[in-house]
Amino acid sequence: MSNGTSIPEVAKRYAKATFDLAEAENLSDAVLKDLTALKKMVNDNDDLNRLISSPTYTSTDQISVMNEIFRKQDISILVKNLVSVLIRNRRVNLLISIVNAYDLIMKSHSGEIVAEVITAIELEDDQKQEIISNLKKMTGKEIQIQSKIEPEIIAGIKVKIGSQMIDASVLTKLNNLKILMKGAN
Repeated sequence: MSNGTSIPEVAKRYAKATFDLAEAENLSDAVLKDLTALKKMVNDNDDLNRLISSPTYTSTDQISVMNEIFRKQDISILVKNLVSVLIRNRRVNLLISIVNAYDLIMKSHSGEIVAEVITAIELEDDQKQEIISNLKKMTGKEIQIQSKIEPEIIAGIKVKIGSQMIDASVLTKLNNLKILMKGAN
């Protein structure tokens, strides 16, 4: 699950604007439900995925297909308008990133923090729970973790929470030791 990793800033801005509009109309949960359903449709359908990600399709093609989807689904007007604006601005390829950013905004708004946990190997469930417990004590907020595996860190753990990074990986410790040893010569 890589929700928070590398979401483009422009996608974050669209998500924030959508959230602000949804919040003003008390529809933020409904919009999240619709966006999540739309994301699932795109991820489950290769043709639809190509339609939004390939610049070879015209805006007219994209609007036509999306309007057909909206006719068959009960999608909120806010989500329909968002998709129309994205198509008009030739940014519909950001749709999945916008959905991910919106989801993060919703979690943050409800007091939940998403932490990216990077390890060399897959964590066991009890290890994940211990990390969640420790991060909850540190932040005082509910924590959801997204696991990412990077074998090159050798062992240990890296945790990203927003712009904060906790790096207790063996790779970093070895690199620091190498720097110290170069300085000693």
